[in-house]
Amino acid sequence: MSLVSAILESLEKMVDENGWSSVKSVTLRVGAMRQVIPDVMKFAFEVSVKGTPMEGAELAIISVPIKFSCRGCGAHWGEEELGYLCPSCGGMEVDMEQGMELELESLEVQER
Repeated sequence: MSLVSAILESLEKMVDENGWSSVKSVTLRVGAMRQVIPDVMKFAFEVSVKGTPMEGAELAIISVPIKFSCRGCGAHWGEEELGYLCPSCGGMEVDMEQGMELELESLEVQER
């Protein structure tokens, strides 16, 4: 619910700043590490937008898988080899390249 609240806060600000009459659809990119259950997020969104310019908007969620890279050998891997050690060299200098996203991908709006 806190993620939905943060999203709605941003959307309300955008609606006010741009003078849109309503938001028709919202597409989000959500990383796997956010542990979002799409159906639960959609339900929370639907309940939270009642009485706002987002009421009736369709929420689409694009799931972004986890991906890592090794600073030592340059290897890349994903969820299938989930771990914080490089599967190629065993190195511990690992970066998460993706998986924590919570990004607005696109909006469809109705202008005034």
